[in-house]
Amino acid sequence: MNIFKKQLLVFGYGLAAILTFLAWRIWAKHGGVVVPACLVSVAVVLAGLAALRWEALIPFYKKWMKVVHFIGTIITTVLLSVLFYSIFGVVGIILRLLRKDLLDRKLEPDCASYWHKRPKEAFNKQHYIRQF
Repeated sequence: MNIFKKQLLVFGYGLAAILTFLAWRIWAKHGGVVVPACLVSVAVVLAGLAALRWEALIPFYKKWMKVVHFIGTIITTVLLSVLFYSIFGVVGIILRLLRKDLLDRKLEPDCASYWHKRPKEAFNKQHYIRQF
């Protein structure tokens, strides 16, 4: 089976199942008939198109993917921004309150050099094979 055909079938049947579930939830919670009937009718049309003429789903699929990509970009940006500022911001505030300088950025005028001397080690061939 073609990968694109499989994606279209998953899209058609999956969206039909989701719409049917939403219609059932709306009917069970609110008891109306109009909205669930519309959702079920759209679900039946999608499932019928997926079963009989899956090529007819291509325009809907392409538009759906554009909308989903846009929503995903917005959600990802918001989520990563919130995580970044909440984690690094809190850690930065805590480190400033504790007066910690993890990167040794403080300037010392009486210091001759800012280089850190590393101890000399004997040559070991295993360090080249297993570096970490």
